[in-house]
Amino acid sequence: MALQRTITGVSDDSQLPFDDNEGVSIISNNNISRSAQRDKRYESFLEDKGKSGYSHTGAFAGKPVDANYVWEAGTGIQYSQADVDNGIFKVFSLDNDIHLQVDNPYWSVPSTPAENATGLFRGTNLPEGVETLFDYNFNFDNKYGNTGNTGFEGSTGRIKLNDCVFGDQLRVRFDFNVIPQIANTTIEPALWYSNRNDNDDITFTFPLTTSPVFYGTGTVGNTYLNRVEVSAWLTSNEDINALTLPAIKSDNPIIIQPLGLLVTILR
Repeated sequence: MALQRTITGVSDDSQLPFDDNEGVSIISNNNISRSAQRDKRYESFLEDKGKSGYSHTGAFAGKPVDANYVWEAGTGIQYSQADVDNGIFKVFSLDNDIHLQVDNPYWSVPSTPAENATGLFRGTNLPEGVETLFDYNFNFDNKYGNTGNTGFEGSTGRIKLNDCVFGDQLRVRFDFNVIPQIANTTIEPALWYSNRNDNDDITFTFPLTTSPVFYGTGTVGNTYLNRVEVSAWLTSNEDINALTLPAIKSDNPIIIQPLGLLVTILR
């Protein structure tokens, strides 16, 4: 399902907390902390620098089961007048059941592994050392409860960055259809983003926006395919442990048909 949330903590992404001087705490106990493990992965990354990779999924919650998970003309997720009035972003969840139905290779050559927990390509194109770029079973409310105001309350699934290393660049292409309901409508696609420390505490929440898209006269009722791209650097422990999902804000009511995510890690 799509979630409706307001921005918390920032007015624009010029204030994003991507500080090269963010500290990395090492937990002193008998086990190697996650920070230390990331340091080891970073050392491996330096040896294997250049091994980028990517993954794709179409497993958006809300895709119609009775239409073989294909959006029919005029249907989709509503961005209402109330959403407009509240200035919210809609956050789009991932669904494991839909993932199992739609993320299946449509080609025979080359062959792909039978395992299907990593996306459409089943792990064959992932970056070095990365097991998956999606967590279809993550449930925000199970971990944090549903009484907060982070924007992820009620959401499922996430783009998973935990296997990445410092210095990676995240690049996400979000494919979706928009059906304008009023002429002269502007939408703001984004990644809804929460940084987390090594204890999984959420420290900062904000939208990583891309360029807005405008629909002028003569667009009402038509379906328009969008393939927007958002990028971010991963340079601290909080970046690599972040929560993120695609989101859209609009200044007029629209219908949204989320289609797919292409997540690329560049090195």
